[in-house]
Amino acid sequence: MGAIEHVGDGETAWPVPRPCPAMAADDVAAVLGGLQVASFRWDARTDRMSWSDNAAAVLGLVQTPPTGRALQRLLARDGATARAAAVPSVGVPGPAGAATGYRVTYEIGAEPGVRPGRRVDEIGRWLCDAEGHAVGSEGILVPSTATQTPAPGGTTAVDAGTGLLLRDSLLHRLDEAIRAAAGDGRGSCAFLVIAIDGLATINASFGYDVGDRIITAVAQRIGRRMRQGDVLGHMSGHKFGALLHDCSESAVTIAAERFREAVGGELVVTEGAEIAARISIGAVVAPRHAADADTAAIRAEEALAEARDDVERGFAVYHPSPERDRARRRNIQAAEDIVHGLAENRFVLAYQPVVAANGREILSYEALARLVRPDGFVLSAGPLIATAERLGLIRRLDLRILELALADLAANPGLRLSVNASVETVTDPQWLARLVEAISATRSIAGRLTIEITETAAMRNVEEMTRIAAVLRDIGCRIAIDDFGSGHTSFKALRRMEVDWVKIDGSYVADITENEDSVVFVRTLATLAGHFGIRTVAEWVQDEKAAVLLADLGVEALQGRHVGEPRLRIPGNGAAAAIAERYRADVAGDGYPAFRDVLAGALAVGAPAI
Repeated sequence: MGAIEHVGDGETAWPVPRPCPAMAADDVAAVLGGLQVASFRWDARTDRMSWSDNAAAVLGLVQTPPTGRALQRLLARDGATARAAAVPSVGVPGPAGAATGYRVTYEIGAEPGVRPGRRVDEIGRWLCDAEGHAVGSEGILVPSTATQTPAPGGTTAVDAGTGLLLRDSLLHRLDEAIRAAAGDGRGSCAFLVIAIDGLATINASFGYDVGDRIITAVAQRIGRRMRQGDVLGHMSGHKFGALLHDCSESAVTIAAERFREAVGGELVVTEGAEIAARISIGAVVAPRHAADADTAAIRAEEALAEARDDVERGFAVYHPSPERDRARRRNIQAAEDIVHGLAENRFVLAYQPVVAANGREILSYEALARLVRPDGFVLSAGPLIATAERLGLIRRLDLRILELALADLAANPGLRLSVNASVETVTDPQWLARLVEAISATRSIAGRLTIEITETAAMRNVEEMTRIAAVLRDIGCRIAIDDFGSGHTSFKALRRMEVDWVKIDGSYVADITENEDSVVFVRTLATLAGHFGIRTVAEWVQDEKAAVLLADLGVEALQGRHVGEPRLRIPGNGAAAAIAERYRADVAGDGYPAFRDVLAGALAVGAPAI
């Protein structure tokens, strides 16, 4: 119930209303009322919302919510989360043009056990001030094509698109099953969260009609493999939930394997293409590991995250873990850091040089994300990025990093940068539109920008990555595969993707002067890469002995603290700059070396290694 689609103009079937001088306000209101379309405008600075006169009737509400917070309270939990991720926060840089659009589907106004809510599509765009920062949003709400149908008595809601129970109704059944299993003291049930892998890419490549066909086909194939009495429901756009009665941990493992085989065993035939569908599954056994439905759903989602990390198996069962509980608390803190850091423009870049292995001249810099905390402490964004990916915030974070890098590339014609991005990000129309916009304004940027994608992410779907690489090449950018050697990439796949660089995973470099296996791996990789015209970079170069050996093995470029520390690049104005001034004052008296510019004067602000 919380499927998000970021879309641009012309990519949605629903027209976002624009002002029309030929129509009076009353005429516009009449047309919207006749179409069952409610319009709104939200001021993020005051949190006030204004609505069209017909909004309450369209949404099935007694009165329209006066604020954004009031609207959030009318949504189911997953819908509220989805909407919060879609709409802007105050001060977040907003991209221009069609890329400001978003679409999110949710249920509004439900009263559990009394009546279902109304399922609607919110289709809107960000509103930005003169400096390009988000100050709110505007758009329309329309009844969703995947409407909910109440069963007699009004306690069960189904998705008209798949015919399956929707989230709240499914979790109600799960609560009943957990109570029944706990009542006899011996029974158990299992709850599975099943996610379709790569559905966003399918939507982007083939259209939403094909994506809907994939959703329907996956639901049918799983449904045919379920026992009588078990229940399948639709949790959100690309996720299903399955309640299996009288099910132990060993039995749920067998069931998950059966579902994965059913979905992946044959291609899904659509009008435009035949597509291979894949799913990942997380499961929890209750009441042993979950005393209620909400807990079961959360823990199944945690298991799903583990399953997605295991690409081959694609399945995991929840087990209690003190470390996981600590990680959850860290995730909560990290999420707060990300959201506030984006809203307050406290994400900055640190540039680490990439140098030629022979000669040591600087070839380019890698733009590394850093977060400046309100107390002036500078955090590496590495741990935050993993959390951002899990919480659906990675696209916003990647977009912020891209914005910062593009600004420096435009201002410094001699600068060459590489920027990290997730596969999810580079398939996002908003991110791609911002990149194209910057290159259109400053053509030289394309040839000076390399997009880095990790090997494990790229290899989850070689076909998808090949399409992404082709788009980036068409724009004029270069492509690098990061952390090469951490996965199972073949050079055949690299040739298909036509990558420019491979960055050798640091685990092979850190001990290369002492580990003959690492020497053999790096020598072989450098030789094969050179044969295919792919350049190589060794990461984590820690000392001169390793640097000399890597050059002798044929590696073309080096990166690591031995050849260049990451140095902060902080904008000359705004909150981050003010904090940076205090930060520099704090460390200057502690024996830090004199501050110097990252690019020997080309950039305005110098900073310590960080």
